[in-house]
Order: sequence, then structure tokens, then C-alpha cells
Amino acid sequence: MRKLSNVLTLIPFLLLLVSFGQSVLADEVFAIAADGPQPMAQIVKLAGIAPYFHIYSMTGNEIEVLANPHLKMEFGIGPAAAGTLADKGVTVLIARRVPGPKMHDVLTSRNVRIVRRIGTVQDVVNELRE
Repeated sequence: MRKLSNVLTLIPFLLLLVSFGQSVLADEVFAIAADGPQPMAQIVKLAGIAPYFHIYSMTGNEIEVLANPHLKMEFGIGPAAAGTLADKGVTVLIARRVPGPKMHDVLTSRNVRIVRRIGTVQDVVNELRE
């Protein structure tokens, strides 16, 4: 049953990859919202308040592990985090669910796609390297 669940969570991610040409894919930069700085960190439910963002190239090469600099804000954490990620060249944000409407608006206005995924950062990195 768990294998079926893992396969079903991969489908949207794989469809995203298939839907773009190779030249576009080479420029993709992925941010994975995670609960820790290590590769085995879990992908978090709410991207805006993720403690860390693991940023990777399309080939699975780590670019940066970014501690969320906006966590101490009283409000507007999600939109601020979205702006920071877009400023860093992120084109795809991976989290367990779609972020709130304000963060979603910033992401879409900055051409950052959202992919729902469960698992660990390493799971996504392994897929990128395949």
C-alpha cells in the first residue's frame, strides 16, 4: 500500500517534468520546503513557514540550503518567503500542499510553479538525478 502511495505522489511531479522541453528543464531551479537542513529532512506541509528551503538544480546538484529568514515576522511570512525564493531564481516550489492564497499569488505572479509532494528532500533529489 505504501508503494502505491509513493507512486501516486510521484505522478504530478513526473507530469511536470514531462510537460516541459529539455531546454526549459535545464534551467529549472527547485526549492524543497523542509523541516531541517539535512537531506533526510521531511517535506513540510506549509511551505510559507518551512524552517528551510533546499534549493537544487534540475540535475540534482545542491545550490543552497536556505534557512527561512522570515519566520520571526508577525504576518506575511508566506509571501515574503515566496519573493525570496523567486529572487534566488527558483522556478518550482515543492511542498506537501498548496500554500495560502497570498503566497500562491506571489508565486504565480513570479512564474514559480507549485508541486505537491510527500517524502524527504533526498527522495526528490534522487528523482532529479534519474
